[in-house]
Amino acid sequence: MLETASGLIGNSQATIDELSDFANSHRLPMPPAIAAWLGIGDLPQSAAGRTMQRPSFITLGTIEGRKNHLLLLDIWSRLIDRLGNGAPRLLIIGQRGWKADVVFDRLDQDEKLRGHVIELSRCSDKELAQHLTSARALLFPSLAEGYGLPLVEALSAGMPVIASDLPALREIGGRIPTYLHAQDHSAWEDTIVDYTRPESRTRAAQLDRMKGFCAPTWEWHFQKVEAWLSTLR
Repeated sequence: MLETASGLIGNSQATIDELSDFANSHRLPMPPAIAAWLGIGDLPQSAAGRTMQRPSFITLGTIEGRKNHLLLLDIWSRLIDRLGNGAPRLLIIGQRGWKADVVFDRLDQDEKLRGHVIELSRCSDKELAQHLTSARALLFPSLAEGYGLPLVEALSAGMPVIASDLPALREIGGRIPTYLHAQDHSAWEDTIVDYTRPESRTRAAQLDRMKGFCAPTWEWHFQKVEAWLSTLR
């Protein structure tokens, strides 16, 4: 692409910046580029208001190595040891992908996790909307991201996000989410426990920050891209 493209469209400025660094380090040309965030569709509104019997958290996306599901499974194992049946529930929404065999083995064989960690490989828009309006937070501990669509979907649904401190996620989420280092197990565990509490001030503060969030739309995306395309030669 660097050697042949007339222009490049990136899903975030973070992606464009990484590509530019790659081009510089390999002494390759960097074509004109634009960052245009991806839009999202509206989820069913009728699904809102579902009440969960126990505090729940969700993680959304393909189960693959870079998504760092193993961190969450390790944390849930410790939470079960600490809290027993009082531990929150973790709902993993996404199909199985690649480079995550250790995660698959844990999900299939770790009896301790049963009833506490639920794998949902298929999920309708209505079901997703229900989970996004009832969970305590979206957990997004990725090791690498170029955009972060689950973050946008969660914030649009009014659900707090606990996310890895990555440039793309900060670019999209701004100051709204709670950001943590992707490998800091203690910080993730402490924050999850805090968000479980009904009186969590940290969660309440994020809900307050979220009031100003405006999700990108496809109309905005294509307006920006089409205006940029007209400048290319």
